[in-house]
Amino acid sequence: MKPKARYTARYGQSAPQLLPPDLQSLGSIAFTAHDFKALDAWLAEDGWPSEHMDAAMLEGYLVALLAWPIQLAPGAWLPAIWGVHGWKVAAKIATQAHYDRFLALVIGLLQELERRLTATPRAATFVLASDCALLSTRCFAGAAWSTGFMSALQFNAGGFGSRTALSRAALENIIAFASQRTKEPSAMTRVAAELRASVGTLMDERPARGTTTLKARGALVAA
Repeated sequence: MKPKARYTARYGQSAPQLLPPDLQSLGSIAFTAHDFKALDAWLAEDGWPSEHMDAAMLEGYLVALLAWPIQLAPGAWLPAIWGVHGWKVAAKIATQAHYDRFLALVIGLLQELERRLTATPRAATFVLASDCALLSTRCFAGAAWSTGFMSALQFNAGGFGSRTALSRAALENIIAFASQRTKEPSAMTRVAAELRASVGTLMDERPARGTTTLKARGALVAA
């Protein structure tokens, strides 16, 4: 991710342009519960664009990119995370060090979600473990997760018609939770269980696209 210098007629060389990452060149990134907490805390800080994702939305968004493989231009999936349109990096992470660290956390999370969702038996994701306490999520975590999942579908809504009735029902179940508003302490336990079941259905019926390695799956997002 070498920065590319920009030039202006008036000022000469300006700050380096932060470029989309090449997922296939990054290799495997270790990602732990501590890293997830660090990412959640970062997303809870002030200074982000108003439309940036919280941790629950981000996990739902990334799970959708994995469970519903989508062909995207390099980096096209990233700006929605920090809440901007087009290729522009939020001021919050506009230094090379902050940008690199944020991408390492996001891509590490993406890879860890892939590992958990393809494990046998399938492992729960961070938010859908149901006992996950979040700093960045301002509404019901189940609704935020489902909203993030739906955000990814805008890239390939046309793929809905080609899925089985079981997959369509699972997707409709996920979407239904996006409008749920509750403060009932036990609600997330029930919703997380239903979301895990729906994601499991989508993963079981995920279209095969070449090799099933994590590297190839990451390429679908970065391609």
